[in-house]
Amino acid sequence: MKFILLLRHAKSSWSDPSLDDFDRPLAGRGLKDAPRMGKYLKKAGYRPDYIVSSPAQRALQTTKLCAEAMKRDESIIRWEESLYFESAGKYVEAIRKTPEQAETMMLVGHNPLMESAATILSGGRESTAFRIPTAGLVCLESYAVRWQDIKPGTCQVKWMMIPKVLKGIVD
Repeated sequence: MKFILLLRHAKSSWSDPSLDDFDRPLAGRGLKDAPRMGKYLKKAGYRPDYIVSSPAQRALQTTKLCAEAMKRDESIIRWEESLYFESAGKYVEAIRKTPEQAETMMLVGHNPLMESAATILSGGRESTAFRIPTAGLVCLESYAVRWQDIKPGTCQVKWMMIPKVLKGIVD
């Protein structure tokens, strides 16, 4: 069984209007929520073997803080430029390129593509079936034998977690 963790970047800051969208950092809440989600994953036993993330500043920070909280080495992270607002298809493509020895992979990216990818992978077609808030996490599972066999409709939702639910539980 393959597990796919879809993590939307944590809350970003809009305090500096001179920054390009790509360069926006995490806000204070995001700096707390990203490691909170990592602590939850570690406690729940879903530590990814491989992580693919958008290199946009807010996603990069989310990825690093979450990985650190899970006690995962940064060597398992691959930065993928195409996850920064290209298409939901690029999210699926990034998942399909996961090394075969990995059982659990995590993808860190942006809405609306994150919601679209979750919908597509779980068999939805027309409208987005998910509302993933910042630092929201969706766990999909697939019975695909190989990562390259994962296609639209080949996954099912195992669970979803949001930071608001975790406040006070993993802190």
